[in-house]
Amino acid sequence: MMLTEREHEFGELETRAADARAGRGGAMLVCGESGGGKTSFVESFIRELDAEVRVLWGACDPLSTPRPLGPLHDLADQFDPTTQLLLRNSDQPFDIFAAVFDDLRAEPTIVVLDDLHWADQATIDLFRFLLRRAPQTNLFLIGIARDDEVGVTHPLRGLLGDVARSPHARSLTLPPLSLHAVTRLVGDRSVDPAWLHRVTGGNAFFVCEMLDHRTGELPTTVRDAILARTAGLDSASWDLLNLLTCAPGAIADHLLADLGVTMSALRALDDAKLIRRNDRGVAFRHDLCRLAITSVIPPGAEPELHRRFINAHHASSNPDPAVITHHALGAGNRSLITQAATDAGRAAARTGAHTQATEFFRIALDQGGIQHHIEAEVLELLAAEYYLTDRLDDAIDACRRAMVLREAMRADTAVSANHHALAVYEWYNANRAVAEEHVAAAIAGLDGNSGPDEPTKLAQLGHAFALQAFLAVQSSRLDTAAQLLERAGEIAAKAGDPTLVVRVELILGFCAILSGRQVARNGLLEILTGGPRHIDEIYSSGYTNLTYFDVEQRRLDAATDLLDVSIPLMVEHDLPVCHVVQLGSRSRLKLLVGDWSGALADSDLVLGKRSAPLARTWPLLIRALVSLRRIGDDLGGLDEAWHLAWRFGEPVRLIPVASAIVEKTWLTGMADDRLDQCRSLLDSSPAVGLEWTRGDLAMWLYRIGDCVEPGSVAPPYRLLLDGQHQAAGESFEKLSTPYDAAHAFVDSGDAALARRALDILDRLGADAVAAKVRYDLRARGATAVPAPRRATTLANPAGLTTRQIEVLRLLESGLTNAELAEQLYLSVKTVDHHVSAILNKLQVTGRREAVRRARETGILQ
Repeated sequence: MMLTEREHEFGELETRAADARAGRGGAMLVCGESGGGKTSFVESFIRELDAEVRVLWGACDPLSTPRPLGPLHDLADQFDPTTQLLLRNSDQPFDIFAAVFDDLRAEPTIVVLDDLHWADQATIDLFRFLLRRAPQTNLFLIGIARDDEVGVTHPLRGLLGDVARSPHARSLTLPPLSLHAVTRLVGDRSVDPAWLHRVTGGNAFFVCEMLDHRTGELPTTVRDAILARTAGLDSASWDLLNLLTCAPGAIADHLLADLGVTMSALRALDDAKLIRRNDRGVAFRHDLCRLAITSVIPPGAEPELHRRFINAHHASSNPDPAVITHHALGAGNRSLITQAATDAGRAAARTGAHTQATEFFRIALDQGGIQHHIEAEVLELLAAEYYLTDRLDDAIDACRRAMVLREAMRADTAVSANHHALAVYEWYNANRAVAEEHVAAAIAGLDGNSGPDEPTKLAQLGHAFALQAFLAVQSSRLDTAAQLLERAGEIAAKAGDPTLVVRVELILGFCAILSGRQVARNGLLEILTGGPRHIDEIYSSGYTNLTYFDVEQRRLDAATDLLDVSIPLMVEHDLPVCHVVQLGSRSRLKLLVGDWSGALADSDLVLGKRSAPLARTWPLLIRALVSLRRIGDDLGGLDEAWHLAWRFGEPVRLIPVASAIVEKTWLTGMADDRLDQCRSLLDSSPAVGLEWTRGDLAMWLYRIGDCVEPGSVAPPYRLLLDGQHQAAGESFEKLSTPYDAAHAFVDSGDAALARRALDILDRLGADAVAAKVRYDLRARGATAVPAPRRATTLANPAGLTTRQIEVLRLLESGLTNAELAEQLYLSVKTVDHHVSAILNKLQVTGRREAVRRARETGILQ
C-alpha cells in the first residue's frame, strides 16, 4: 500500500530516520482512521531499513482499562537485565523511563508503538519522556494512532501537543485513497472503481478486503466481506475466533495449548486471512476483523471464554493483573475482580499511570461485599490517585469514606493519616479553615498516645506538626511556624524518619527567606538538588514553594532559571498538582516582566481544564489584570479571583487581588465597595515576609489619594512613597518590571519621564492605562503629549519579552555577555540564556544577524 499514494509520506519518514542515524533523533506520529493503512505503511517502511538498525515494535491493547506500560512489558526481553528488573519491581516511573532510555540510546534504534489510542497514561508519558531526550541520540520513535478517536481528555492529547511544539517531531496523517489510487488497485478486475471508492470512502483496508473477496458479487459492507471468509470453518476454528474476541489484543504463544487451540484451527484461519502472527502472539489481522466476529459470537458464550483465559493465565507464571481484571470482568467473578483490580491499580500507580490507577481502584470498589479493612485501604489508595490527577473533590470524598470505615474499626493511626491527607486535599481545594481542622485532628488523634506501632505513630505525628507549620507559613505566621517546626524537629530526631527531616528543613528554609535571610535560598537549593532521582511530593512541594516565593520577592532571574528546571521535572515525574501551581507562578512572573501574552498562555493552560483551586489563584487574577489594562474592563475576573482568595484567607493571596481592585478604581474612577477591606488588609497583615505584596497595595492606595502608612515595604515602593519617583522607576527597571516602572515615572509629574512611561505602556499593550495617562496629562495642561505609537512600530512578531528586547538593544551596541551582565545587574549565565533565546526566536545564528533581523522587523528602530 506504501506505493499507492504514500510516496510523499514515506519520504517524510525516511528523512526523519536519516536524521536519527546522523545523531539527531526524534519522533513521528502516524495518524489516520481505522483501516487507513497506518500499520501497513510503517511495516513497509521497516522492511526497507538497513538490517543493522534495531527495531522494537510494541502495541497497546483494546482493554476497557489499559494495561500500564503494556508495550514496554511486551518488549522486556529486548532490554538488558537491569532494565527488566526495574520494569518488574520499580515503584518509580522515572527510574523505569531513564533505564529504558539508556538502553535504547546504546545503539541506533527505532521504537514503534502501535495503537496509541488504546495507550495508558504511563505509555504516553514514556513516549513524551523519550521525545524530549531523543534529539542528541540515534533514537527514532514512531507512534501509530487513530487520532479521530482521541477525546479532549485522552492522555494522547498531551503527546500531540508535544509533537506540535517540538522541532524534532512531526504528526503525519495518512489521507484516504483517491479514486485514481483505487482504480490502479482494481486493475483488470470487473469492479467499478468509482463504486468501490464511494462505498469504502477510500479506506485502504476496506478497499483491499473488498478486492480480496473471491465470490462473484462483491458485498456492500466490509463486515460481510470479512464474515464471508468464515464459510466452511470447523468448530475448532470458530472456537479460536471466539477466544480472540475476548483476548486483549493477541493470544500469547504460551497460552495456546492451555486454551485448547489446535494447529488445524490456526492453519485454517491463516488461510482465510483472518489472523496474523506477530511478536506478541496470534491476533486478528485487523481490528475490523475482531469487530465483525464479535457481532456474531453466540449469546452467553463470553463468560466461559473469559474463564478459560483466567485458568490459562493462572497456569502460567506472573499473570498481568490488568489482563486478569479484564477477564474477571468478562467472567463476572466479583472476588477476583476486586483482587486483580486492586493489584492492577497498585501496579499502575507504581508506573505513573495515575489515571488508569483510579479506574482500577474504582473497579475494585464497585464489586461490593468487600471486607471493611480492604475497602478502606482501596479508598485511601484511590484518594491519593485522585489527588495526583487533580480531582480534589473526588479525592476528598474517597478519603472521607475511608475514614468512616477506619473510625468504626478504631484504627487511630489510620484515622490520623486520613485527617492528614484531607488537610492537604482541602487546602489545595481552597478550604483553608477545613484544612486547619483536619490537621488539628490528625495531631489530637496521636499526641500522647502510644502502642505497638509507636514509631509509625511518632513519625506521623511529626509530619502532622510539619503540615501545621507549613499552613502557618502560607498565612505568614512565621513565629507560629517556628514553634511548630521545633516540635516536628524533635520528633524527627526520635523517629529516625528521613523524609520528615527533609520536610522540616525545607519549611525552615522557607521561613528564613521570608524573614529576609536570602542566604537560606542556597541551602534550600542544596536540599532540592541533592534529593532522590525520583522526586516525591515533599521535594516537588519544595520546588513549588521556592519558585512561588522567588517570584513574590522579585528574584525574577533566579525564578526564571528555577522554573525552567522544575516545570519539566513535574511533568517527567507525573506530579500534575505541583505542575499546574508552578505554571501559575510562571504566569505571574511573565506578567511582572512584561510578557503578557506568555502570561495569558500559561494562565490558559491552567484555567482551560479542571485544576486545583490553589493553582487557579494567579491565572484568574492575571487574566483579569491583562484585560483591565488593555481594554479597561476585567470582565468579571476580579470578582472570581477575590472570592477564591478569601476561601484561602491568606494575606499572600488576598493582598495581590486587593491591589488589583484598587488599580481598577484608579483606572476607571469608579469606587468599589471592597476598598475598605483592601485598606484593612494593609493594616492587619504581618510585615515580615510580605514586603513586596504590601508595597504593591500601598502604591495603588497612594495613587487613589489615600494617606498611606505602609510600615515595612520593599525598597522600590519605599522610594516611591517617599516621593523619589524617578529612582523608584529605575529601581523597577532593574528588576525587569516595566509596568511598575512606567507608573513610577508617571507619578513623578516630569514630562520627559511621562513620555518614557507612555513608550513602555504602548509596548506592553496597556492601551486603557496609556489612554488614561494621556488624558490626565492633558487635563493637567501638558501640551506635548505623545500620540499612541503606530502598530507597525509596536509589532514584535518574534515574541520577544521586554527583557529580551532590552538585551537586544544592548547587543546593538556590541557589548559582550559579561558587559551586558554588569549593565543589567544579571548573572552572565542569565544573560547567556537571554541571548540564546533571542537567537532562537529570531531564527538566526549570530548576534550581528539578530540585530539586523530586529531592525528589519521593526523591533529595533
